[in-house]
Amino acid sequence: MTLRTVAIVLACLTFALIVWGGHVNSTNSGMAFPDWPTSNASPMLTYAPSKWIMENDKFWEHGHRLFASLVGVVTVTLCVMAWRATPEADRPNTVIMVFLGLVLVTVASAIVGLQSMPSGFMEGFMIALAATMSWFLLKAFRSRGQSQLLWFALAAFATVCLQGAFGGYTVRNNLPVWTSTMHGILAQAFLTIVLAIVLITGKARTNEVPSRTLSATIVTTWLVLAIQFVLGALTRHSGAWGASLHWPMWSDGSFWPPMSDFGSTPVLVHFLHRTMAYVVMVMVSIQLWAAWKTRMRSMAVSSFVLTLVQIALGVHILLMLRQEVITTLHVMVGVALLATSAYAGLTMILRNRASTVQGAVAGIHGGAA
Repeated sequence: MTLRTVAIVLACLTFALIVWGGHVNSTNSGMAFPDWPTSNASPMLTYAPSKWIMENDKFWEHGHRLFASLVGVVTVTLCVMAWRATPEADRPNTVIMVFLGLVLVTVASAIVGLQSMPSGFMEGFMIALAATMSWFLLKAFRSRGQSQLLWFALAAFATVCLQGAFGGYTVRNNLPVWTSTMHGILAQAFLTIVLAIVLITGKARTNEVPSRTLSATIVTTWLVLAIQFVLGALTRHSGAWGASLHWPMWSDGSFWPPMSDFGSTPVLVHFLHRTMAYVVMVMVSIQLWAAWKTRMRSMAVSSFVLTLVQIALGVHILLMLRQEVITTLHVMVGVALLATSAYAGLTMILRNRASTVQGAVAGIHGGAA
């Protein structure tokens, strides 16, 4: 199996895992077990199926934990393959690999049921992982060739570990809004990193350098969608979706909530999320116009259609009082939309950087001649 195949499988699994996690939230199953990494004081991997398969909340929550463990295993496999494919001279030094080994041992210990941790250990572990993830990503965008692939793979490993830690921290602290929101954001960040690996392991379909206008439009649309994803996560986890059950008008029949209501966090979050949806619609429309005569047209059309479906699902959530299936579909389409935009944005960034390097090299050779 090739590295690209593993990356594609991991991207598909991650997409499904995020949707599963969305359904955990839709069904309010996040606290089906009050403990973590154990499930009802039993090791996660050996928890008897008879105790959770037939119970709705336990099925979704415990299934989510097991699914996440599978994604972690595939991520480790991807890292090992990327390591072996990288020339020895381009690999990270021993200190980095020892640190990652300690991270892996810590995570593995948690999965098999380590419950007692020193005070502050989990918080320190998460801070260290966040710093490591950021550094690996910086190295990945600065690198070229096979070493870039390895740095992205290592960033994926650090991110999936941090994501798991946030999931556990969220449960152990009874689902605080900020940790639940960050858990969702990290999931999408992880998927984006995996998509970058899929992109750089594939063969370029064309050497065409995109125009600055097209690149700027696609990257800006990606940024707007990322902000909307954060607002959506806040809306879901804070309960702000119910601040108004009317559309397109507000609850009092106006297009804007009363100024006195802006002091309420749920009203403000709901209003920002609803307003940003219109901004997204404008941006994907501009993107479609800019990409219509280019090879990016199919992506732009997909984003436009997904946005229309996503807005319709958002309206149905209000009218149907957050019906479980509709709410989960809203998550699924949102993830698909952001993933599509992220892939297009990464394509623009990496292709522009490659053309810049080629131009610099050509300039050096030209000067030498």
